[in-house]
Amino acid sequence: MSPVRFASEAWIAAVVEGVNRHPDLPRALAGLGPDLALVVEADAAARMPAVAAWGRQAGGRVAEWRVLEDEDDILELEPAYVVRGPYRLWKDAMQGRLDPVQAALAGRFRVKGDLEGLVRRANFRYIVDEALRAVATEFPDEVGR
Repeated sequence: MSPVRFASEAWIAAVVEGVNRHPDLPRALAGLGPDLALVVEADAAARMPAVAAWGRQAGGRVAEWRVLEDEDDILELEPAYVVRGPYRLWKDAMQGRLDPVQAALAGRFRVKGDLEGLVRRANFRYIVDEALRAVATEFPDEVGR
């Protein structure tokens, strides 16, 4: 598989597809709020624009998602959870150099919504980790190296 640019629409589609294939996803989502927004903050030095995405779960899977044209669209959607952080933090978490749960508890990832509910499901993190490993990811600050 050719590398896909981090946080692009194609990359998110591939990750969502991988997450939705996992048989444990319905258990992981049980009892969580209906939707989530993620924000990757811009990093000019890394050539990374800001990206905001939203997803809604239904029936034990990610039923709908989209990249938002404007981060302010999150205010209109009023998701149950919003997870926001700088690009380099997302990259470190994806590459295993940072525990995202510990980063959220320390306030490095800013979480709006029931952080405790998300932490209680940290043992299901392997679902997302497996989906991420299956996608060859191209990070903008590594292109052309």
